[in-house]
Amino acid sequence: MDFNKVIFHIDYDSFFASVEQQFNPNLRGKPIGVTGSTLTRGIICAASREAKKYGVKTAMPVFKAKEICPDIITVRGDFQKYQYIHKKTRAICNTYSDLVEAFSIDELFMDMTKTLKFFGTVEETIFKFKQDVFDAFGAYITVSVGVGPNKLLAKLTSDVNKPNGFFVVTPDNLDQLLERTSLRDFCGIGVQIEKRLNKLGIHNVKQLQYASPEILYKEFGNVTTKFLKALSFGQGSINVSHTDHSTPPKSIGHQHTLSRNTKDPKIIKRNLQRLSNMVGKRLRKNNMMGKTISIYLRDSDFKTFHQRVTINPSTDSSKRIFDAVEEIFDSLGWKKSTRLVGVSISNLKPKHLTPLPLFLEDVKIEQRNEAVDTINDRFGDFTIVPANTLLADKTKGKISSFLKH
Repeated sequence: MDFNKVIFHIDYDSFFASVEQQFNPNLRGKPIGVTGSTLTRGIICAASREAKKYGVKTAMPVFKAKEICPDIITVRGDFQKYQYIHKKTRAICNTYSDLVEAFSIDELFMDMTKTLKFFGTVEETIFKFKQDVFDAFGAYITVSVGVGPNKLLAKLTSDVNKPNGFFVVTPDNLDQLLERTSLRDFCGIGVQIEKRLNKLGIHNVKQLQYASPEILYKEFGNVTTKFLKALSFGQGSINVSHTDHSTPPKSIGHQHTLSRNTKDPKIIKRNLQRLSNMVGKRLRKNNMMGKTISIYLRDSDFKTFHQRVTINPSTDSSKRIFDAVEEIFDSLGWKKSTRLVGVSISNLKPKHLTPLPLFLEDVKIEQRNEAVDTINDRFGDFTIVPANTLLADKTKGKISSFLKH
């Protein structure tokens, strides 16, 4: 392992919640949970430090969070704010190194091997970076930093002294660090792999280090065995790439947790149409066209159903998207009590690479979309909408959106 390599992992503390507290002083010092589309029926996307003390965790249903923390304040997530912080953080990172990689919206890797000498020691550089974050965003938005000879160890150690802490891996503390690390702490070991390791009598990193490769091979095969063995000794990738969230998405989608469960197909369709309108608008805003349209339905037992269809030619028309969505929905014969609906489009291409419209009706649709988008951009989303979507769920906040890269 080459300890001359210096890789930073920058990890925001309770990111969504901290951003909301920074932007709204009334939320500071209080337990808050950031949600997706609804304040009462969705899941917790992020919990503030105050809420975490009560046991509130990410992905916990809102009703459960309220049971264990009655005073929790739920706030709809604002992903435009989070993207703003992410992009500005990346700009800060680029003043330290040209090798910056976005791992997620609140995590970045930074290769400091060649540039550390310009900033001082590792510790001095960490403190300077933290001060830059404080100056840019304020006191409530903090980062924890892990530093190691590879990305695996850097990411692993950014959690060691949270919040607002740091940890530097050295040859002297590596063995002790690995001994106190649980299997699930490693990026790449999930619930199922952990269960399979436990069945083999492997419950900690030391046991994984000494486990027979032959036994692991019988259970996992060659590739996963090599991967697990490498993890156990702290061996990981040293390549920090230039990829970030500015790369073109592979899909664009929106999903929405309904205000109450329903079996009424009309209500479900109205909400699907509203989501189709939003997906179409985002396509047009990004000058993208798509061909593969998917719908997502989650029933009252939290089981999610997914169906998709590919159309020709590619489209950015909200109407064409909903036509496909409605066709899929009708073909399912859906009778279940529904709590969540979603729409996405994939198989994307830049608009300038797709054929021009051939028919007058297509031209009219483009002109109408452009006019509606212009009005909604100026006066607010949903100023102009199809009449039948007026009876869709009334949610003043954000409907959950997602991009897949």
